[in-house]
Amino acid sequence: MTGLLLVTACSATDRPSERADGPLRTGLTDTERGLLGEAEQRLISDCMRDKGFRYGLDLDTDGPRGGVPERRFGSDDVAWARRHGYGLAEAARSGDGNGSGKAAVAGNSPQARYVASLTPGRKATFDRALNGTDRAAIVVPAPGRGQIFTSADGCLADARRRLYGDLRRWTEAKAAVVNLEYLTFDAVVKEPRYTKALADWHSCMKARGLAHSNSSEAIGAVAKENRSRTAGKAWKHEVTVAVADAECNRAAGLARTGIRLQREHVRDAARHEFARQTRYYTRAVTTALTRARSLPDSTSG
Repeated sequence: MTGLLLVTACSATDRPSERADGPLRTGLTDTERGLLGEAEQRLISDCMRDKGFRYGLDLDTDGPRGGVPERRFGSDDVAWARRHGYGLAEAARSGDGNGSGKAAVAGNSPQARYVASLTPGRKATFDRALNGTDRAAIVVPAPGRGQIFTSADGCLADARRRLYGDLRRWTEAKAAVVNLEYLTFDAVVKEPRYTKALADWHSCMKARGLAHSNSSEAIGAVAKENRSRTAGKAWKHEVTVAVADAECNRAAGLARTGIRLQREHVRDAARHEFARQTRYYTRAVTTALTRARSLPDSTSG
């Protein structure tokens, strides 16, 4: 999902500093995400071992998306489109269109086989040790998306507390910060600079005989139309539309404009409406990265 003692709740000296030096953080690099994910898994593994269970490191969780271009505002990566189209045909061939391929691999992992080998009683004890006694012990708002529920005890909670400090504050801060792009999206796409770029993209696509309102609509149309085509014709059509989409996006500056405007809106939201959560997120992540780098290599398995 080392040689350390059982993970416990952090003391006052373990809490992130109440000052956030430097710029506010609203995300992580892939390298930082990997480092923190690995540290969390190592802490969980040590904790579970001390409780009498084996917990194999799952270091592929929440990692990079394997080079798939960002499509929040469409993609201007023409070279990627020429090689992969929209990625629809490849996803269908791999069985990963809905994540089922990855789930199948996870279900056949050494850790999954170990859990499956446990008796029902031991499985229940394993689950409590990992996920705690009440998965809804902590409830925090997830702006624009309802609420998030998480445990206050168990090895997963203890690992996150060890890394990020106060678990309720961390959960609330992360829930707000990771949603900032979602929360600001509607404001971004209403910006005159964005609507102008989108109109230019639409005109470019229309000139090529592709009258779609946006890239998402184009992808949906390709997926629908290709159901009645042979694999070869479907692939050719997908690449044709995807390349036109990317070329028009680049010519209109659509993705560049959207990303630039979203950064502005996210920065403003982080400084004002969600300043409290963003300050804690920044302090907690900064502290967690230092802690993660100090962890010795795991010897568990």
